[in-house]
Amino acid sequence: MQENSSQKLPSSIANLTAERDIISPTVAISDALKDYENRRVVFSFEIYNNNQCEIYKLDNIEAKKLTKELKKISKIPTKHFRHQHISCIACKPISNSGNYSVLFDGIQEDIEMLEVDYSGAGRIFGYVVNNIFNIVAIGKKHR
Repeated sequence: MQENSSQKLPSSIANLTAERDIISPTVAISDALKDYENRRVVFSFEIYNNNQCEIYKLDNIEAKKLTKELKKISKIPTKHFRHQHISCIACKPISNSGNYSVLFDGIQEDIEMLEVDYSGAGRIFGYVVNNIFNIVAIGKKHR
């Protein structure tokens, strides 16, 4: 196969050898990159669906359980959020069907919606982008 001269590497890069030249860490790792996997989960209620809100149905005990669950979620790295055996958070994906379909109104199709069951008192519905758990609704019961 014939080599195309327009696709040759610049000489400064082509001449790098492992023994002689080292790529500077400032070039190899950008400060602009964020490690969202190891950042703690934070919450956003920007897309909260008030029509599906059931917080008003929670009694004092259930509201305390919700607060404890949100506190537990906010203390874990994003990479552990979906791993119940590590995080002790009952989190599972849900599909856009049946009683769940109303939660997907206004949500992009490629978003994976999650359901967090907390202490049998209720459910938190939302999705994760980077380290942000976008809460769509809080419900009292399984849908």
